[in-house]
Amino acid sequence: MNNLFALLMLLSSGAFAAPFSQTPNTVMKNPHQLTFQGPRSGEGYFSADGKKMIFQSEREPGNPFYQMFVMDLKTGESQRVSPGKGKTTCGWVHPSGKKVMWSSTHLDPKKDEKVREEYENRAKPVKGRYSWSYDDTFDIFESDLNGKNIKQLTHEKGYDAEGSYSPDGKWIAFASNRAGYSEKLSPEDAAIFAKDQSYMMDIYIMKSDGKDVKRLTNVKGYDGGPFFSPDGKKIVWRRFAPSGATAEVYIMNIDGSDQKPLTHLGAMSWAPYFHPSGDYVIFTSSVISMSNFQLFIVDLEGKKDPIRVSFNEGFDGLPVFTPDGNQIAWTHKNEKGESQIYRADWDDAQARKLLDLPTRNPGPEGLSSEIREADLRRLVEWMASPEMKGRQTGSPEEKILTQKWAELFKSWGLVGGAPDGSFFQNFTFTSSVKLGNQNRLDLQSAESKSLKIGTDVEPYSFSAAGEIKRAALVFAGYGIRAPATEKQTAYDSYKDLDVKGKWVVVLRDLPEDLPQDRRYHLNLYARLQHKITVAREAGAQGLLILEGITPLKPLPNRALRFEGALAASSLPALRAGGSWVEGLFKQANQKWSSVKGALDKGEMTNFAFPPSISLQGYVDLVQETSTGTNVIAKLPGGHSKGHAILLGAHGDHLGHGESGSSLAKGPEQGQVHYGADDNASGVAALLETAHFLSDYKKAFAQDLYFAVWSGEEIGLLGSAAFVREWEKQKKKPVKDTFTAVINMDMVGRLRDQLQLQGVASGDHWSSLAETLSLRSNIPMVLTGDPYLPTDSMTFYLAGIPAINFFTGAHAEYHSPRDTAETLNYPGLEKITAAVAALTSTLAHNPKAMVQYQKVAGNPNGHLEGRSFRTYLGTVPDYAAEGIKGVLLSAVTKDSPAQKAGLQEKDVIIELAGIKIENLYDYVYALQAVKPGEETLMKINRKGKSQEIKITPQLKE
Repeated sequence: MNNLFALLMLLSSGAFAAPFSQTPNTVMKNPHQLTFQGPRSGEGYFSADGKKMIFQSEREPGNPFYQMFVMDLKTGESQRVSPGKGKTTCGWVHPSGKKVMWSSTHLDPKKDEKVREEYENRAKPVKGRYSWSYDDTFDIFESDLNGKNIKQLTHEKGYDAEGSYSPDGKWIAFASNRAGYSEKLSPEDAAIFAKDQSYMMDIYIMKSDGKDVKRLTNVKGYDGGPFFSPDGKKIVWRRFAPSGATAEVYIMNIDGSDQKPLTHLGAMSWAPYFHPSGDYVIFTSSVISMSNFQLFIVDLEGKKDPIRVSFNEGFDGLPVFTPDGNQIAWTHKNEKGESQIYRADWDDAQARKLLDLPTRNPGPEGLSSEIREADLRRLVEWMASPEMKGRQTGSPEEKILTQKWAELFKSWGLVGGAPDGSFFQNFTFTSSVKLGNQNRLDLQSAESKSLKIGTDVEPYSFSAAGEIKRAALVFAGYGIRAPATEKQTAYDSYKDLDVKGKWVVVLRDLPEDLPQDRRYHLNLYARLQHKITVAREAGAQGLLILEGITPLKPLPNRALRFEGALAASSLPALRAGGSWVEGLFKQANQKWSSVKGALDKGEMTNFAFPPSISLQGYVDLVQETSTGTNVIAKLPGGHSKGHAILLGAHGDHLGHGESGSSLAKGPEQGQVHYGADDNASGVAALLETAHFLSDYKKAFAQDLYFAVWSGEEIGLLGSAAFVREWEKQKKKPVKDTFTAVINMDMVGRLRDQLQLQGVASGDHWSSLAETLSLRSNIPMVLTGDPYLPTDSMTFYLAGIPAINFFTGAHAEYHSPRDTAETLNYPGLEKITAAVAALTSTLAHNPKAMVQYQKVAGNPNGHLEGRSFRTYLGTVPDYAAEGIKGVLLSAVTKDSPAQKAGLQEKDVIIELAGIKIENLYDYVYALQAVKPGEETLMKINRKGKSQEIKITPQLKE
């Protein structure tokens, strides 16, 4: 049976029934034609550095056959490297970039005769069917990139071609039918071989000098097109059925062992090629139809059906990837039989999702030293992938990331920049609170019982711990105290109640059935920590917050929802739920549903629990610490005299939203918070900037430091730890080394304009920004206030002019919806280039171009009064742990705090008669003071308590 007849029989039988997916996708994007000259070009392969491509083309005058050319992908210029005589095919650039390999028949004595015959055949009015020539004079040769110093590597009779180098350049895999000429064949095999020279084609391997040839396959039919895996341990190739009617993609070890198919399509599946990650293979197949060859991908384990990725009419085949895996080239043939090479962008992340593969871990070999959109996308997709699980501070995923960031910095020639000279700086922090073994709460009443910890009742992570004395219960509705405003009346759950020494029982959140403006007003006073502070100030012994009459849903492993170290309280606080709550109300002759319904409508209640009902127990909490890790790299300037510029971005995010800062809604709660914009975008920009500037370090008059901060989301912990450790190790202020700080936090959503924040921190930031905006063609908005909720503030407070690049807030902020596909990557590329340009300008000057300025803070912008009318001008130290009160990291210029004499390192312990144990108490106390009226504040300064008088200022 001849091959064509067998193929027609297969087509008519409907044998192409193997499963595959052709769901539309956009894995291949922005296609464009790469070659134009000659009637046919194809089978192009990239050099290891991605700067050149070797390809075959019919463009040599006086020769109708393919010759081999090398194209410079930057200039577009091509150079022929084959002799120009005979037939040539299958080129490859050696990994060193100094020589190339190709197969040729230029030594064939009959080459001129074959050229004449080819021209005669092409001149005939009826063209014959195109078929590949397995000329037995094909041998493998090498030459330099100019086609000189040609050396013959194979000498056997037969077709020796389809060669490729191993990644280390030591081996060549190739296809050969030499056994058909050298071995004694059976009469049947000899007859088939006489008609079809591919019948005896097998895969061989040899050293790159042509020695130590070894046969790897030995089956009848065409084994050809071998390519090494990126790690050099495997070979992928095409295996035709003996009839030649079908072909499948196979894979094996480089010693020929463990040969197995990757496809089972029953079609013509061939030309396989590894993605540079080594995780999947792309190939060509006729499974759609013999007139419509398309490209497909398949994973190496065959877990998923092959997936179609090209959707053009005609022939698409011979696909190859650029070394970084971000682009693809392939041969496209039109209806006239003309073929040329095309190139397109490759969406590796989308391909991985289709194949259910993990996100690709970027390696230095895959990232260009130029600032590129593709690199930025790949970095963000990796950091904001499901596998990184929201990269919470101290998590195993953060450890994976920090190692990789350091590897990338090191591969680009940077050295360790941490205070101890390494790439890493560790710091410890309180990361979680778990239930101890002694927790109990006993209800004394007509229905006395020991409440079940975890389902009936559970302490909050910030609850006071220890013995809880028996005390009666007082019901205080929603536990809210909200003052009157011009538009809203006051709301006081505690009106006419005596709660001193008693348990206060309140409902969670706020009334549900009120007008929106009323709910908005009460929402400011309904936060959990606020309710605890109100209860404590009213003299309560403990607070019990009712979540409903269904059992609680405890977190696994006895964990509690962690609200942060600054949330510690001296008041026992527990949440409760379950049927026992309904029974509690029955003992007061009330119905849970009736009481809640009335409160939700805004009505106040006046019932009381019987004095016989009381609670006592014990709260046992175990605090756990974790280790966060900063990664700091140094790029030494060629003319530096010890001064440096620091670029930073925070790499941590919210994990699954365990912290109270998550804004996940409904079903989103508990999902991975990917943090693509916040702040994978900033880290990607930082890495790209470091890589780009590493090529120019000899010209810099200042050193450059690149830092990926940890712990930003839980209080600027990493950058604060760096400042403390630097000054401890170096015995001098950090401002004596660093002349400027550039921070990037959320730079992935460029829309109308880029925000440059904190420009008032230095005297020349504005003029530099003006020039930068013009040169980068990015519209910019400048804001002066350097007291920002990001790491740049840490360094401004340390006396360094510091700015932050920012593209604005959005609805996906701090939610699982902040994903990689939502970013503006062309915009991110422009911002990264602008950061690199600004950094280069600063680094070329041996002296500081920007001088530090002490700034009067913006009364409207500080966390202390963001929701309220009063302003003091204090900047809390968010990284402080184990302190009762609020530690100040700074006092803003010309503020009420500065005028009152407050200083950095003061600890506020009381304001307006309200005890301050944590930041939440402080925010609560700010509501009690009135702008323009002097009030008392108690502080601890250097271990001594003192009182000061302060006059709050009205917000502008």
